Amino acid sequence: MNFRRTQGGLTMIGFLFVAAVAVVVALVGFRVTPAYIEYFSVQKALQQAIEEVKDPTASVDVRRAFQRRVDSGYIESVRGSDIEITKDRNVVTASAGWTRKLHLVGNVSLLLEFDASATR
Repeated sequence: MNFRRTQGGLTMIGFLFVAAVAVVVALVGFRVTPAYIEYFSVQKALQQAIEEVKDPTASVDVRRAFQRRVDSGYIESVRGSDIEITKDRNVVTASAGWTRKLHLVGNVSLLLEFDASATR
């Protein structure tokens, strides 16, 4: 009764493959994180701007309130003039859409499309 036990584990090639995948995921994550932080900042600034203005149908006031928040924050992709304001019955919606092209490595880039909106 000579039972032979073999050791199981990760080979060197398996380890290198897992490490390469982890590095790629970390690289993409580090490049994408600032763009998503900016997206959430735009979302918050839109909501605050539309809530601050007494008459949200006055697009000039909403754009001005949004631009004040853009100037004081770290928002570079959207300006007050980029905001679209629509009214459907009693609901006013302010929205902005933009794209970010992020260089990853060599000739590889990542294109992100964002759409932020706020309603009142």
